[in-house]
Amino acid sequence: MTTALNLTSLYGEIQKELEQARESVRRQWVNAFQLVYGRSATPPRLGGKMMRPALCFMSAGAVGAHDLDRFVDMATAMELLHLAALAHDDVVDHADLRRGEPSLNRLWDNHTAVLGGDYLVARALDILTNYNSSAVIKSALQSIRLMAEGELINFGRKQGMLNEEDCIRLAERKTASLFAVTCSTPSILINESHRADLFNFGIGIGTAFQLIDDLLDLEQGEETLGKPSCGDIVEGKMTLPILYMRAEMSNSDVQRLEDLAGRAVSEDDRAWIQESIRSTGALERTEALARNYIERARAALLALPENAYTTSMHDMTEFVLARDS
Repeated sequence: MTTALNLTSLYGEIQKELEQARESVRRQWVNAFQLVYGRSATPPRLGGKMMRPALCFMSAGAVGAHDLDRFVDMATAMELLHLAALAHDDVVDHADLRRGEPSLNRLWDNHTAVLGGDYLVARALDILTNYNSSAVIKSALQSIRLMAEGELINFGRKQGMLNEEDCIRLAERKTASLFAVTCSTPSILINESHRADLFNFGIGIGTAFQLIDDLLDLEQGEETLGKPSCGDIVEGKMTLPILYMRAEMSNSDVQRLEDLAGRAVSEDDRAWIQESIRSTGALERTEALARNYIERARAALLALPENAYTTSMHDMTEFVLARDS
């Protein structure tokens, strides 16, 4: 089955609420774009898997929420924080494409794209004030802080200075922290006894998501990814599969890898990279670690009530490991 069909199946229990959140996110996206181009402007298509809003609804349902409509604003805010992080990432990474559409920094410029990301953060926090809960706001701020810390800790550090722990810590803070906050924040309004379990589930599934994302960057083409493949190598970034790959390469192969930074990757280079992640064991090691984090997420689910929502959350862990984009 295709990725879209898998997600359609996974989202069955929350489809109505998810569509409300999608429309709410779209409105905020249009507002941000039209601040720059005027009321008549049409922004690029948003797209995206809507995993964070989906997990927000699933988590709420898992711990006893009877009215998921109550969490549309929360789900919207979590997706806006994700979009803001993408806008900032594209500036840092000098990216031109995002989800097959021009990135904000390409459409505008770096300064305006950063301001656009900041605007989305502000709108997300503003929307969360609807819950009249300082704990909800604090939870969202925790994710913003962790995402920023992840980038700042690694900023300016050369590849040779990064180790396995650094790469994992970046995945946990930059990506998994928002998953964790998305999953655990609904419990503040329902049943805080499960908040830690939901947070741990989010860390597990979010870290695995990022590890698989790092592999897909090396394995898939632009048409599937919606952005240039091998982008992490071109940008000189050190992800876990690249770290594992480099550790088993000859000096000449490491030099060839480093020479790819800052230039377009040819088909021959891409084929060589794909062969190298297998022959060095980097693919196997990264997948094994992703499975380990998925098992942590599933262990956290065992503490939650058994219902349709926790079943969907378990199925989401399967999707994270099997996805191709």
